[in-house]
Amino acid sequence: MIPFPTMSLRCVPSVFVPGAMLLALVTACAAVYPELQTPVRSAEGQELEAPPKGLRWIAFKGAEIPPETRDGRKWGGDLGRRAPDPYAVLYMNGRLLLKTPPQGGTLVPTWPDGPAGNFRIHRDDRFRVELWDSNVLNDHPIGYKEVGSLDEGVDTSGEVEIECNSGARVRLAFEPAHARLGLGLYYELRIGEVFVTRVYEESPAGRAGIKPGDQILALEGKPVSGLKALEVQSILNTPHMTGLPMKIRHKVDGPEAAVTVKEGAIFPLFSEMGTLR
Repeated sequence: MIPFPTMSLRCVPSVFVPGAMLLALVTACAAVYPELQTPVRSAEGQELEAPPKGLRWIAFKGAEIPPETRDGRKWGGDLGRRAPDPYAVLYMNGRLLLKTPPQGGTLVPTWPDGPAGNFRIHRDDRFRVELWDSNVLNDHPIGYKEVGSLDEGVDTSGEVEIECNSGARVRLAFEPAHARLGLGLYYELRIGEVFVTRVYEESPAGRAGIKPGDQILALEGKPVSGLKALEVQSILNTPHMTGLPMKIRHKVDGPEAAVTVKEGAIFPLFSEMGTLR
């Protein structure tokens, strides 16, 4: 079964006429073009090419927190008698990478709903792990650790354990990039025209040189101008294991190119897709 493509709407506003509020409301969207995504499927059981070098899947797997602070106080303040509500934060080169939601009342959080995804990692990147106790007024620090290269501490299971200054231990998944299957592009249907709006960088479309702003002129040798919108969607939604011939024009009035995009591995970055399991 072919999954229904995701859709968002792009609005092209008309000219605003000052004072004519009703007219502005009625005509605020003179033309609405749907942005559609080519199907993205699970890659489970598929033989795919190896992930690009330097691309890693990172997620917080859990932590173990001492029952008391190092100076003997209970978590939650001097009068607290409960376990903390911990959350974890990961920085790379001072930039926020991942932040989990708080998990209530536990010394062994696992953050099952925490963010996870593919990131580009370089050998000289430096990381900082922080643990915090969520509090209504002010969050309390549990511990932190400045970390060098995460590659050095990864075990055979693809995890790395980090001990913070407080004695708390944090487990991070640090695995080869996770994959999906598809072509890896978004497109916009106009009247007799199709334009690429977004492309996953590490995808068959990206590797074929297709970029946002490119116009799709033909699919399977058929000019797009002669196809109905549903025909375009049908062609782009159908799996193409042997390749989909396309004719594109790079940017407005740019050169034309013939490419064949074969369905294959997509390694979406966290910045492109968000959480990926």
